[in-house]
Order: sequence, then C-alpha cells, then structure tokens
Amino acid sequence: MKTTSATGGRRTQILEAAARLFAGQGYAGAPIREIARACGITEAAIYRHFAGKADLYAEVIRTKAHQHDITGYLQGRVGQGSIEDVLRAVAEHVLALAKADPELMRLLLASRAGGDGGTDALFTEIRLPYIRFLVGELSRRMDDGEVAEVEPLITARCFVGMVMDCALSSGVWERIADEDFRADDVVCNNVPIFARGLERTAAPGAASNRRRP
Repeated sequence: MKTTSATGGRRTQILEAAARLFAGQGYAGAPIREIARACGITEAAIYRHFAGKADLYAEVIRTKAHQHDITGYLQGRVGQGSIEDVLRAVAEHVLALAKADPELMRLLLASRAGGDGGTDALFTEIRLPYIRFLVGELSRRMDDGEVAEVEPLITARCFVGMVMDCALSSGVWERIADEDFRADDVVCNNVPIFARGLERTAAPGAASNRRRP
C-alpha cells in the first residue's frame, strides 16, 4: 500500500511534468499519454490523481497561483496608498511574477496563441485576482471622491491587460525592435499616466451600470 507521502510525491511529479509540457506545447499539444511518458508511468496512473486533462491543467495553474500567493499579496494591499500606489503595486507584482516564473509566462503565451481549453483556468486563477482587486479599489475610491467616475471592471481589465502584455512581450520587443527598455521601464512610464487619468481632478466622466467581475 502506498503511503500518503508517496502519493503526494507522484502527484507533484505529474504536475511538474504537465507544467513543462503545457508551457512548451500548449494545452492541445500535450496529450495525457505524453505527460505519462515524461513521468515514466501509465496513463491510468494519472487518472488516479486527476479526473482528466482539463482537471490536470487547472490544477497546474492553481498550484502556481498558490505558490505565488497572488490573492494573499493583494489582500495586504487593500486601501494602501494613493491610486497610483495601487496601480504600481499590481504592476510590480505582475512583473515580479514574470521574472520568478518564466514557465507560467510560457503557459500564458501558449494559451493566448492557442485559444484552447486552458484559457479559462489561467484567467480565473492568474488574471482575475488582480482585476477583482482593482475593481474593489476603484469602487471604494470613487465613493471617497479620490477617483473619477469610471466603469471599474473595464478600467481594471484594461490596466491588467496592459501590464500582462508588457510582461509577456518585453523580450520580443528587445529582439525585433532593438529596444533596450525593460518591462519595469514601460510600467514606470505608463502607471503615472494611467493614474492621472483616474484622479478626480482629471476631468471625471459619467459612469453607468457598474458591474462586478
């Protein structure tokens, strides 16, 4: 009979192999049989730990999100500083994530390029915590009069999308455009611009039908 530690070790092995293959080949390009082969086990052994490929992929992403404690970090930033401080905290955390876990960035790129079944898990576990955090901050700060009236969800999605794209594509720009700007430089340039557009003194617009993610 296998011990709990042995079972946990096998599960970890499967998750690590799956992460490598999903990152390198995309969701569609990494069949269960190949993941099993990389672990030196049978396909049936994988199904003893995971309900299927979609479940395995989602668990890979959940594991990474837990390792980087995205939600915990953001909870510690609630209500801290100005709106520029809030935006900078989000941007810096995304960039730190990109540097700390290139494999996760490859998963994001592979999913975006492939448009396959892994997209939902990546959005829910990686992007959505940042978006929800910003929606909450924008809503509270609009009520307090610090931030102009905007649609919080659209604004949060646009900002997180900008930062994610910066983190994902900075290396490409360096190669094809001969630019030596780091992702940090781009964010340092853009965060104050974005923040000034949100400040109450910057010609507030009309908000309508606020939604939550």
